[in-house]
Amino acid sequence: MIIFICLWGGVGFSCSNWLDVKPSDRISEDNNFSSLVGFKKTLNGVYIELNSSDLYGKNLSCEFIEILAQRYAIGDENKSNKELMEFSYNGSAGRGKTTSIWGTAYKLIANTNLILKNIELHSDVLAGEYYNLIKGEALALRALLHFDLFRLFGPIYTEDSTAISIPYYKEFQFDAAPSYAANGFMNMVIEDLLQAEQLLVNDPIVKYGVKGNAKDVFLQDRNLRLNYYAVQGLLARAYLYMGNKERALYYAESVIKIQEEKFPWVTPMKLDNSKSADRVFSTEIMFALQNLNRNTLYTSLFDGANLKLNTLLAPRGDVVNYVFESDKADYRYSSSLSGTVEISGTTYRVFNKFQGTDSLYNQMIPMIRISEMYMIASETSTDGPTRAKYFNTFRNHHNLGNVREWDVNYYLEKEWKKEFYGEGQLFFWYKRNKKTEMQSATDQYGLVSVKLSNYVLPIPDAESQYN
Repeated sequence: MIIFICLWGGVGFSCSNWLDVKPSDRISEDNNFSSLVGFKKTLNGVYIELNSSDLYGKNLSCEFIEILAQRYAIGDENKSNKELMEFSYNGSAGRGKTTSIWGTAYKLIANTNLILKNIELHSDVLAGEYYNLIKGEALALRALLHFDLFRLFGPIYTEDSTAISIPYYKEFQFDAAPSYAANGFMNMVIEDLLQAEQLLVNDPIVKYGVKGNAKDVFLQDRNLRLNYYAVQGLLARAYLYMGNKERALYYAESVIKIQEEKFPWVTPMKLDNSKSADRVFSTEIMFALQNLNRNTLYTSLFDGANLKLNTLLAPRGDVVNYVFESDKADYRYSSSLSGTVEISGTTYRVFNKFQGTDSLYNQMIPMIRISEMYMIASETSTDGPTRAKYFNTFRNHHNLGNVREWDVNYYLEKEWKKEFYGEGQLFFWYKRNKKTEMQSATDQYGLVSVKLSNYVLPIPDAESQYN
């Protein structure tokens, strides 16, 4: 039995860094899982491939999913992106995006299932803490990928939780799995995450912090892996998506309790160095992907000095000012959106969050932030002063003032728009809240009408599902 796993050309990694690849880029299953090293390499391979442009290396971070959320002012010069901006999923651009996302995600789910299968067959080579860590991370990765596929291709959960959604694969198989009702599907996401949480309770991040255990590289840099707290963050996100505010609050508060020790707020000093500014606010990231080629996202998509409108992704200056309420003191504005470029008489903001190459945080693709936990707690707490406390704590650490407790709901939408620029979360916020209008990317006072059906991407042809 074999599985394709070395698919990372152009992601910024060499396959030889992780795997001794056999001819045709294929790995013998028995050979690969005969040692602890083999398990480590295969699990690392899943993390690496998450960086592909099909997934979080572009489509599900700063490009496709953000185009759907109306982040960038796209004109007729860029026909493909204009098509996406108008939710025309059945055109060539839309079909290409949905097929690549679906196919690559399910291939990685197959890889996680192959790992989980062999963990039980070769548990003798996973001594000490490695069995729980590898199994816990594999389960969490399986849940993450399924959940994001559901958020794209599944129904609006709170609109119809019994609607048939998409397949959930709980074992490695070549036959197609059935499509589950939305509630059954999400229950499996929760089940995987709860099991992962139990397995990761002794994650090195708990004892040693984000840097992890120095005895083994595999146990270090825990914010670059789906660690114990990141799994709790995913549980908060998933429960909120299901409308279970009580459980969402429980997990958000669980992470908030350890925030200052594990995920401290970024300091102004980290943002002041223009050559090496921490534009992603790395200390606040609970889980990120490491992408050595991240700077190419900036040069190929956002470099206002060198790109033309047929390729440039940029928000209009007046729209950014409106979204950020002209508050240039906001750290997120000053660090990632303060630059401008003028094209054909229109001023655009240069989005440079992903610019830079000379430090670890200049290789990070944010996946889960501590700020999301504060916003979830602000949304789900039933106590007014507590909601305001969480919300204002988050705002204060981004150099903004307090809001009154009865204004929290009003400002929550504003903060979702500001906080996750280029990170792929705003579209899902719109979908969860069944919004029928989005902020226009071309008119600061304009709104774009959205049909609820626009939030449900068409499932590609069956042959791309699990091959």
